[in-house]
Amino acid sequence: MAPNDHRPAAADPRIIPLRPQARGPADFAAVVARLAAAARDRGPAGVTVSLDTDAAHAPDADPAAVAAPLGRLLDAACAAAAAPAPRGACPRPREVVITTIDTGDALEIEVADSAADAARQQAAVADLRSLVDRSGWSLSLAACPDGGTAVTLRIPRRRSRSLAA
Repeated sequence: MAPNDHRPAAADPRIIPLRPQARGPADFAAVVARLAAAARDRGPAGVTVSLDTDAAHAPDADPAAVAAPLGRLLDAACAAAAAPAPRGACPRPREVVITTIDTGDALEIEVADSAADAARQQAAVADLRSLVDRSGWSLSLAACPDGGTAVTLRIPRRRSRSLAA
């Protein structure tokens, strides 16, 4: 480079990349682990939050974009799990489990709680519905066989350009 050439160096912090940096499974796994730890820390006492995820699972989406709805689902699940059991009901564990499943055409992230009442999760799903729909994702709500509620956030894989036609 000539002494009078004032082009910024490649490492110049003022240069903004045109495309976001590629993000991989490690980034997404770290986001999920941080969300689970935050839910444990700020959630109601006595609620256990655990992960049943594969470190290789990652959505075809910015992990930060997934963090917002996932964090809200976790907060609702922790609140639901902490709610007292109905009078006369058997004691139940107070837990929330985050599970990821790679189906090949999508990544599914399930947030399941042990609550007897699904109202909090239903409210969270209703609040997130428009955000999730705009992203091209989907949410589903189901009753767990052993009690509790499972909300699944489904993030489809992007189709290859060659297959898109």
